[in-house]
Amino acid sequence: MKKMLLMGGLVAMMALTTSCGTTRATQRLAQVEVGMTKAQVLKLLGDPLFRQGDLDGQQWGYRKVIGQKVVDMEEVLFLVDFDSEGNVVGYRTVKEMPHRH
Repeated sequence: MKKMLLMGGLVAMMALTTSCGTTRATQRLAQVEVGMTKAQVLKLLGDPLFRQGDLDGQQWGYRKVIGQKVVDMEEVLFLVDFDSEGNVVGYRTVKEMPHRH
């Protein structure tokens, strides 16, 4: 009985912690704006999961969990596109990993 109560408490604590972390991550993603520099994005979101690009620009990918409740949580990729000057020109959320060349 004590083990069941302890496990239930741990699961509830994990759900609350994950939910708070997810909300903060979603809030940070919502702060990305066209025109931001790479330095600003790094400060806001941290190091990306991957970086790909060429002389015309670069794309950074971040893996994030979104959703307010454990049953609604979903892992997605948040992609940030930069121009050749290093400024954000677009961003989007995708459910699948893009093919890298």
